[in-house]
Amino acid sequence: MRNLKINEITISVEIAANQEQRMKGLSGRNNLPEKQGMLFAHDKPRIIRIWMKDMRFALDIIWIDENFKIVHIENNIWPDSFPKIFLSPQPAKYILEVNAGFTEKHNIKIGDE
Repeated sequence: MRNLKINEITISVEIAANQEQRMKGLSGRNNLPEKQGMLFAHDKPRIIRIWMKDMRFALDIIWIDENFKIVHIENNIWPDSFPKIFLSPQPAKYILEVNAGFTEKHNIKIGDE
């Protein structure tokens, strides 16, 4: 686990750095502890697609560019949204998945670093 900070909020993150880890993500897990998340790291910025395959709980998904600026947020995505695909309108290098409601609770917005 590593710590990531957005505004004044510290989040402990598990890093999904390779293709196998990114494909699995948080699927199959029953929950995610408060102030924890999974950070999907890619080699270079691109349009990154996410779906809720095999998920068991809702998420907020945060797309972050190579300068660590939030470029897109999808709130309260439920497992039953599968097979819908979510993507950012511009390239991102990272995706942060946290519990649904996290971004609203901590006032995290597009443009935050």
